[in-house]
Amino acid sequence: MFSFPYFKQTIKSNLPFLIAFTTVLCVFLIVMSYVFTPQAMSGLHNATEGTAVSNIFSGTGSLVAFMANSFYALMAIIFPMVYSIMVGNRLIAEKIDKGNMTGFLSTPTTRLQLTITSAIYFILSLIVMWSIVSIVGIVAAEQFQPDALDIEMFLKLNVGALLYHLVISGICFCASCIFNNSKNSLTFGAGIPLFFFVISMFLKLSDDLDFLKYVTLNTLFDTQRILSGDGYVTEFVIMGILALVLYTLGISWFNKKDLPL
Repeated sequence: MFSFPYFKQTIKSNLPFLIAFTTVLCVFLIVMSYVFTPQAMSGLHNATEGTAVSNIFSGTGSLVAFMANSFYALMAIIFPMVYSIMVGNRLIAEKIDKGNMTGFLSTPTTRLQLTITSAIYFILSLIVMWSIVSIVGIVAAEQFQPDALDIEMFLKLNVGALLYHLVISGICFCASCIFNNSKNSLTFGAGIPLFFFVISMFLKLSDDLDFLKYVTLNTLFDTQRILSGDGYVTEFVIMGILALVLYTLGISWFNKKDLPL
């Protein structure tokens, strides 16, 4: 059910994307740790008070709160999402689209081995990404803002972000397994996560749009609940279950569907 040679080939093919997007996230965290001061963030909040973006900068009195309302509201969502969209399509649909899948399946590698190996790579790559981000964030905070970072809360935010992106990657992977071309794979694999992201941005701009929280996955990654320690465990469990279901559905669908010759 697992092909080590195919796993090595998948790592080699997608490693540049993993390095690039992980580096971007780390750079943002380092810069945030360097520029953060409670006074500066308070001034930023006061400057935006009464505007549409004031909700984004609320509760920025501590370093972890500042990260929760800025980094985890935008950069930690969009950059790993783009990684998942690109890699998810490359793992299955792009190979079918370019005619490479026939070559892989002409080897002793079975469909089940190929999909399970691809899924394992996808999941492990996101775990590696957020593990590195966690380490770099802690080191940067200790270097530039000693004792300012609530490490336990910071790690909880990263676990939440990881689970959220496991669901996003599950959507991308499932779309890639269902469709035989990149166009349709990206339409759904990219369209659904981007729809969720746009809705979450509308929610941050106005409390009058609170009803939209029921149509976006981003509601499950609620940084304010994590900061307050209230109710986030249930959301974490739901995201874990959703990710498992999506990956399982993708693997099952690909193993049963007809492939173009």
